[in-house]
Amino acid sequence: MLKTLLAVTAAGLLFTAHAATLFSAAVDKTTVIPVEQLLVQPASYLDKVVTISGKIDSVCSKQGCWMKFTAHSEQGPFRIKVRDGDMVFPLSAKGKTAYATGTVRLWPQGEDKADAYQLYPTAVEIAD
Repeated sequence: MLKTLLAVTAAGLLFTAHAATLFSAAVDKTTVIPVEQLLVQPASYLDKVVTISGKIDSVCSKQGCWMKFTAHSEQGPFRIKVRDGDMVFPLSAKGKTAYATGTVRLWPQGEDKADAYQLYPTAVEIAD
């Protein structure tokens, strides 16, 4: 009886565990920094490969080609962007925690606005 109860409990835990959603290669989590830390001095990360973590604020509703991580700073949400079709981020990712490894680059905003920063990822993991 006890063995049966333990087996049923263990099976239940296995089926309720959430699997991560991976895009491309595995994310390098050895040097993860929160998106908030990157935004303190984003220019110091320009053209460098980093891994960031954060909560997903929004997702492109047309082609799933970008996501924005929540960031409580003057710069607002921080965008990660892929070429259309390279990775397709699901709308259901909104509100979940994600990790992204990629290169920080400038994102031109137009004549009247200062350029922003964004990450061009080579790997993304949506954790929960």
